[in-house]
Amino acid sequence: MKRWRTALHVAVSALIVVVLGFAVSPVAHAAAARATLAVEHAWQTGFIANFTVTNLSTVPLTDWRLDFDMPAGQSVLHTWNSAITQSGTHYVLTPANWNRSIAPGGSATGGLRGVLTGSFSPPSNCLLNGQYPCT
Repeated sequence: MKRWRTALHVAVSALIVVVLGFAVSPVAHAAAARATLAVEHAWQTGFIANFTVTNLSTVPLTDWRLDFDMPAGQSVLHTWNSAITQSGTHYVLTPANWNRSIAPGGSATGGLRGVLTGSFSPPSNCLLNGQYPCT
């Protein structure tokens, strides 16, 4: 009877260790990409902003997307090294043909020129590929 209890205790203990081992949270992974969107110059009626999309992974980053919002009274006139679409105050930058694929460790850069009415406020809610906040 004593042997049976010992075996039961060992089996239950092993089962608890296995179950708790699976319950541990997974390790957070580093971001596979990073983006910056920074206003370089602003004046009474406009601004210039630059962006950089950096591939931090070991595989090419293709067809990236940079989403951001502009405050009311501000809009983007044109971009370079990217294409842009707009819906209200929401903008989406997508790559040009020549920077569609970013090699591991590489970056794509570009910029935009905007106009404004009133005082300047920087873009907000900037996300790369819908998941990585811009810095």
